[in-house]
Amino acid sequence: MENLRGDEKGQMILLFAFVVVIVILTLSYVYAQNIIAGVESSRAMLAFPKEEIRNLHYIKQNYRDNLGEINPQIQTLCAKNGWVCYVSIDKIEFRSVEVDYCEGTDC
Repeated sequence: MENLRGDEKGQMILLFAFVVVIVILTLSYVYAQNIIAGVESSRAMLAFPKEEIRNLHYIKQNYRDNLGEINPQIQTLCAKNGWVCYVSIDKIEFRSVEVDYCEGTDC
């Protein structure tokens, strides 16, 4: 028992080991949070329908005179995919479960 009282090297080793374990756990937690954030942001980027919105812009620019006739067809095609689409001279609207996009007046 007398030999262990004056020996502080073991206590220092345990203290530094404890500090190293805390640092490693903290870094692994931060790394895991970064992975989760990356996965969620990539899902958001994949869910945003940029091609469909570009197509609606193209239709609005090139078929201005026939939007009244084309709009019911656009709405039917979009409804088959579970979207709500509306194109008029002053408004483009696209709605889905993940995305709510509206451009123009009355949005």
